[in-house]
This record gives sequence, structure tokens and C-alpha cells, in this order.
Amino acid sequence: MRQCFEGVLADPVLYGAAGICVLAAAVLIWMLRTQRFNGKAFFSLTFIGIIWTLLCVGLEAASTSFSCQVLWATMAWPGNALVPVAWCFFVLAYLDNPAWLGTWKARAILFAVPAASFALAATNPWHGLVYTDGSVIPEGREHIDFMHGPGFYTIIASLYSFVMAAMIGLARAFLRARRAAWPMLTMLALITLTPLTANASYVVLGFTVFGLDPTAFMFTLGILGFSWLLATNKTMDMVAVGQSILFDTMSEPVIFIDRQGDITLMNTAARRSELHTGSGRLVSGVLDMIRQIDSAPEALHLEIGDRVFEPRVQQVESPLDPSGPVLGWSVTFIDITDRLAINAALQAALEKADEASRAKDEFISVVSHEMRTPLTSLKGGLALALSGHLGDVGDKARPPLEIAHRNAARLARLVDNILLAQKLEIEALVLEDDRVDLGKLLAESFEENAMFAVERSVRLVNSCAGHHAVIRGDAFAIRQIVDNLVSNAIKFSNEHGIVEGRLHFSDQRVRLSIKDSGRGIPEGMEAMVFGRFAQVAGSGQRSTQGSGLGLHISNQLAKRMSGNLSYESKMGAGTTFHVEFGRADEERGEPARLAG
Repeated sequence: MRQCFEGVLADPVLYGAAGICVLAAAVLIWMLRTQRFNGKAFFSLTFIGIIWTLLCVGLEAASTSFSCQVLWATMAWPGNALVPVAWCFFVLAYLDNPAWLGTWKARAILFAVPAASFALAATNPWHGLVYTDGSVIPEGREHIDFMHGPGFYTIIASLYSFVMAAMIGLARAFLRARRAAWPMLTMLALITLTPLTANASYVVLGFTVFGLDPTAFMFTLGILGFSWLLATNKTMDMVAVGQSILFDTMSEPVIFIDRQGDITLMNTAARRSELHTGSGRLVSGVLDMIRQIDSAPEALHLEIGDRVFEPRVQQVESPLDPSGPVLGWSVTFIDITDRLAINAALQAALEKADEASRAKDEFISVVSHEMRTPLTSLKGGLALALSGHLGDVGDKARPPLEIAHRNAARLARLVDNILLAQKLEIEALVLEDDRVDLGKLLAESFEENAMFAVERSVRLVNSCAGHHAVIRGDAFAIRQIVDNLVSNAIKFSNEHGIVEGRLHFSDQRVRLSIKDSGRGIPEGMEAMVFGRFAQVAGSGQRSTQGSGLGLHISNQLAKRMSGNLSYESKMGAGTTFHVEFGRADEERGEPARLAG
């Protein structure tokens, strides 16, 4: 075999083949490092097969002896067989990427077909099925005139089947692809058909190039086609294809404008819009707005026809001079017509809701004020009648009068609570800032609620009797908080239960805790507990009466005096409400008024 390398370096055909192989290797390395597409592995194997075949053909052309030419022709068979198989797999993977191409069967075919072809050619001296004894170098010529046997045609037929499979895949792709993909598919079809045509001409008609099988030289054209396709056509790059599709299918109009205001590129949505004229220019005023947004990026609206757009401008810098003048602008026009309509509808709805809320508040305030005077007269009259000053009340008349008096008192408290809640809502309530003894207020509240506790069969326990806890705030408001907590604890305690009041002291704070013996409050009910006109319902709890305003008012009053109202509860073990205030500072001067 050594003698087959002697003198070959002087042959120009070998130099040409070697140069093309170097080009192919460079393209292959670049493709492996930069390109991403389906069938990349098969595409690489096609390159390797072409490089191998060209080297063998170049060495065959440079050889002068019969034995050396037979040797290199035989050595070319692995490449000759690998190229059509790998190319077929690449075309199918690129177009459809069927799952079977990733199985061991596909890898077995890639290995078996070139190996079998080479084995049949290498053992030709024993069976003469590939090249017959009639293969000789004719007189006056430099290359062998191969006479082919049945083994040769068997190999060629099997390889043609892979070429035809690739063409069927391309034909199916043509039928379903968009017109934009047709040039790329045409290039793939030409690369597939050109070596096939050259080989068929050689086999059937005896057509040769430099006395050799022209298939390898057609492979050269294929390499050039591959190189051109990779270097200039981004359809091989899935990332570029995806970006192009994304750009062209966006619902928002996108345009690229140069510094002169000419449109250099736009997507389908922009072409369908009224943003440009038929001559490729923007409609009047749009370019000035784009330049204005570019210099002062503030949201501006652009009205075109019955649509409103918000342009999003991005400068296109020069890659050669990023700090110099921009090449132009990329502008995305966001259609905000529907958003503006929705915002206007929401604004109108909010205004109506505010008006309704104000009307409701005014109505409640007016009704409450109007009810106060007759309620006062009603309560006074009933109290006077029950006192006996207007004469004796019979045993039959007293119970309904007492019921009416209690309900009048309840209604009066409800009206007072509504008015108080209304004042808190509009921050019209003025609170004093006095020294207040919280322990004394608790004792007074227990004393006044004693009869209510007896009616409910609840025992009151003051665990902080005799203790003084001086805080600062409004005495009336704090008493309101304490009364609400005590009355609530009585209402929601079980029969024969206990309501306990306790004081806790720290350096800066005083906390009053009111514990009941009720069913408890479920978790996550804070919003309802402190909400307006809301009460927590629970099965097994005795029915209670109230407006649902007491804890809401207490919470708001506590916040206004820098206090904090909270609770702890465990189902079946009762609830403890805590209200905290800052301790009084002995160094402070005269009481001040806290205005809302």
C-alpha cells in the first residue's frame, strides 16, 4: 500500500480534492459549534462521508498503477455508502424528526450499509461480483474502465432506495410547507438529485469526469451547496426560524425605521395597519412622535383611525460605532384601545360606587339623626310611665311596657353606634387626651353590666380589682371599648359561664384582657369579627342580638388612640380579647385634644 502514495502529491486533482475537503472540514466544525437544527448528527455524518470519498477519489486520480486505483476505489466505498444513508436520515429528521431515527435500528443501518458495501468491494478478488475481470486500463488512458458485476448493481440499488426515501420526504414537505420555505426545500432537493443523476449517468451511460465516476465531483457541488445553505440561509437555524416566526406572527404592529423615516422592515400586523403609506413611509406625524419618545421616553398615545396605540421605541445602534448616531428605531405599537375603554368604564363605575356610598352614608346619617329625637322622647315616656309618676301601671300593662322600653334602649344604642361609626369613617370624631384609669373603667363596666350578666346566667370576675392602670386617651371612647368587650363576652358565654377581666403591665404598655367562656371563634375570621354590621355565626352558640358594629367601633377607636385590639380563641375553650394602650407619661403637661 505504501507504493500507492508515491508520486500522488504531484497530481493537481488530489490538490483540488484536498482543498475541498479542508473547506468541508472547516464548514463542519463551524456548523457543529454554531448551528442548531434537527438531524444535526446525520448532517455531520454526511460531511464526513463526502470528505472520505473525495480523498479516496483524489488518491485514485493521482495513482497510475492498476492495483492502486483498485485499492482507492475500494476504500471509497464506505464513504460512497454512508453519504446517501446519512443524507436520507438528515432530510427525514430535519423535515419530520420521526422517533425511529433515534432508535438502535437507525444506528444499525448507518453502520451496516457502509460496512456491507465495503466488505463486498474488499472481497471482490475472490468473487468478482463488484468489478469483473473486464476492468482494465485501456490503451492510451490513465484510469481503469471498470466493468460492473451484479454485486455493484445490488449496492447501487440499495443506496438509491435511500435517495428515493429522501425525495419522498421532500415531496411531502413541499405539499405542506409555506411558500417562504420552498427555496430551502428546492436546494435540498437539488443536493439530493444531483449526485443521483451523475451516478446514474455513469452507471447507465458510462459518463465520466477525468475518466472517473463523476458522483464524487457532484458531491463537491453538494459541499458547496451545503456551505452556501449554512452560511446564508437561516432556515437551517431553528432559533432564527423561531425568531422570524415570532416577529411575523405578533399581533402588535412592529416596524424598523431608518434615520430618514423609511420603513426597512415590518411584520404582517404592521402591513395590515394604517401606520404607513403605500410608498413605505410612515403616516404624517408618526416619525416626529417616535423621535419625541426616543428623546423623552414618556407614554404617548397615537390615534390612527378608530384605534389608539402606545408606541414602544427601541434604538438600533450601529455595531461599528455604538456611541455614534443610531441607525434607526424598532417600534412596537401596542393597541390600547380596549384597555382605555375598560379603564374609562371602571372609572365611571368607581365614580358611581363612590356616589352611591356617599348617598348611603348621608342617608344613614340623616335617618339616624332624625330617629334620635323621637327615640329620646319614647324612652323618656316609657321610663316615666314605668316609674309610676304618671300613676300606677297594672300588672298586665307593665311587661309590654318593659319590653318596649328595652327595645327602645336597644334602638337608641344602635342609632348611637351608627352615628359614631359614621364619624369614625369620615374622621370627624374629636377625642380627648386625658389621664384615664383603665382599672376603674373596667370596674364600672362590670358594675353596670351586672344585671345583664345575671339575665344571661354568667358570672363576672374582676381579677384586677383595686389595681390602677393609668393610660392616656379619651375616657368616653375607652369606656365604649370596655363596655363593648364586656357585653360581647357576656352575650357569647355559655350558660353558667365566667367572664374574667385582667390587667397586664409592661414598661410602656397596659393590656386589658376580657375572657369569655363561649364556643370560640374559628380561625381566619378577623375581617368578619372587626367588620361593619358583621357577626360570626356558629352552631351551638346561643342566639345573640346586636348591630355588628361594637367591635368595629372599638377597633377604630383603639387605633385612633394608638391602641391595639386583638383576640385569641380556641374552639370549645372560649375567646380572650386584648386591648393595649400606652402608659401615661408623668412628665407630660396639660391634656391635649386629638382631632381626627
